[in-house]
Amino acid sequence: MKKFLLPHKNLLYLSCAVWIMHIILRIFLLFRQNPYGFPFVSKPDWFIFHAVSIDFMWIVNSLIVFTAVAVLLQIAKKSYRFIHIFYGIFHGIVLPFTLLDNEFQRFLGCHFSIGLLDTYKDISSLKMLIDYVANDYSIPYLQVFLLIFMFPITFGLYKLFIKIHLSIKKLSIFTVGFYVASFLFVYFIWTGNARMTKLRPVVTLISKEIFSDKKFNNLNEQSIQAYKTAHENFWYKIEGNHFWEFTNSKNPLEKAPTEALKNDTTLLKNRSEKPNFIVVFMETHRGLNTGFLNPGEPSPTPFYDSLANHSQLWERMHTSGLPTTGGVLSSHIGIPHHSTLAMATDLAHINLPSFSSVLKDSGYVTHYFSAADPAWDNLGVWMSKWYSGVHYSRNREDDSTFMDHASVYLLDTLSKDKPFLATLMTRSNHYPFNFAGNMPTEEKEKPLTERIKYTMNYADRQLERFVKSIEKEPWYQNTYLIVLADHGFPLGENGVSTMNGGGFSNATWIPFIIHGKNIHHKRDTTAAAQIDIPPTILHLAGIATPNIFMGHNLLRKRGSSMSLGAYFNVAAISLDGYRLIARPPYSTGGVDGLFLDKDTHQKNNLLKDNPAKIEELRNILDTLIKISDYALEKGI
Repeated sequence: MKKFLLPHKNLLYLSCAVWIMHIILRIFLLFRQNPYGFPFVSKPDWFIFHAVSIDFMWIVNSLIVFTAVAVLLQIAKKSYRFIHIFYGIFHGIVLPFTLLDNEFQRFLGCHFSIGLLDTYKDISSLKMLIDYVANDYSIPYLQVFLLIFMFPITFGLYKLFIKIHLSIKKLSIFTVGFYVASFLFVYFIWTGNARMTKLRPVVTLISKEIFSDKKFNNLNEQSIQAYKTAHENFWYKIEGNHFWEFTNSKNPLEKAPTEALKNDTTLLKNRSEKPNFIVVFMETHRGLNTGFLNPGEPSPTPFYDSLANHSQLWERMHTSGLPTTGGVLSSHIGIPHHSTLAMATDLAHINLPSFSSVLKDSGYVTHYFSAADPAWDNLGVWMSKWYSGVHYSRNREDDSTFMDHASVYLLDTLSKDKPFLATLMTRSNHYPFNFAGNMPTEEKEKPLTERIKYTMNYADRQLERFVKSIEKEPWYQNTYLIVLADHGFPLGENGVSTMNGGGFSNATWIPFIIHGKNIHHKRDTTAAAQIDIPPTILHLAGIATPNIFMGHNLLRKRGSSMSLGAYFNVAAISLDGYRLIARPPYSTGGVDGLFLDKDTHQKNNLLKDNPAKIEELRNILDTLIKISDYALEKGI
């Protein structure tokens, strides 16, 4: 019996030593600044217990596999003593890759991946890495010390456990108990997809790269050119003019302004006025609940409604990605969210221009204000690329204190350094819709369909306070206020009640208004999407520069109209008065619905009524999603 337990004993001791080393690595990741002097996460206490549990579970899973092999060899009367050596080699490989993944996250905001290695395969990247390590604002060269000492520490712990003869029985009971507790804690008690994505262990990343069907879009040259031509022709049809030229044969999306556009009188006038921009993303403001989109219904958004009465509003605006990361990123880059990858994390190493980076390059001071931790879902990495400053504090997570800070900073600092862009991301109207300040207990106990009305109204009141605090300032008269939602939320409509349940309007239909000088009240019924926001803002700023936006300036003299978005292996397109929701492969896959675009509540599914229109829209959708995914993956 003692002989039978020998491999199990060695493997168990080594597992404990490895787990402790991973805890040390996690501490040096989560409780440390990134190389640029900012916290890697603003709430490390919200991550560390999950990290410890996640590491424990995958290490135990590997222990089970190697122990099973040892037992089988022992039953077969084969040599099994080498198993713990191979187990040590396995963890000896995983540990440095874990450190490498940690550093990728700290420097680039993304996990280790094949796509990342392909991006930074040039030998010059090695020198750049050395420079980064030397100038790390946290602790220079700490990575080197961790790499050198991780193996002696792990081996020393392993020998220590052998020397003190830890009870195998007690250790086994602890392992089983803690594994069950970890599983319940991570997957049921305190869940969070963004946190789980950020804390993926290296073994999961590698298996995902090898076995996942969510591969990068490897189109051949002939296919790229075919999709490129199809996209250009379609883009011109929607745009309605040829003021832009697709001039880059290797870049399927890049286009440059013609001389006629550069000398356009409206554009020159806008540029000379150097207007300011305030863009407010209202968390989870559903079109299905917003008052001005549902005339005659009781409204939880009276101030937003009154603002819309003096603004141009789009009645059929849809998000181009889900959830917040998808909506916010799509609104910045003018391209739908990637159809399969977690873009905020998987593609954080890719450099893409946004309306905010173009404004910054054009002399604007740009600041991003968030009531929710932007490091939570990796948005902070993207915003630090595009904005001059990023504002967040865990003491300002309520929309009231958040709006107060944004208002004070605008009045005292940002408005003194014009022109400026201020982008605000609220939080109080977030699922499970109980984050509103001083929300009564009786309101928190109501169903979600009622709670969201309370929290939307609370956020609406904070928006009102913010706008009224700045609207009398002289600079406000030269400022465009753009207010929209990042996304909606499914609350049972169309039989869907989860964010990954589909692309129906309960999750994708959002309010969108532009308020400011020379903007007259108008209810626009053309199809629109968040990918249209960058070209629209840059038009108002009078800036025409080469870009890769797939969207269109919503204020142009109209050609046609189109809405495009990708959400959780579902994509949707609005075109020619119809809205199609389809699943990949989009040209041949399943279809969730075909609706009239004016049927914003999607009460009448025309799925069986117009097969020819479905076929047409599916082919267009397939082309647009493939070319956008390709562009996102290649960072061009």
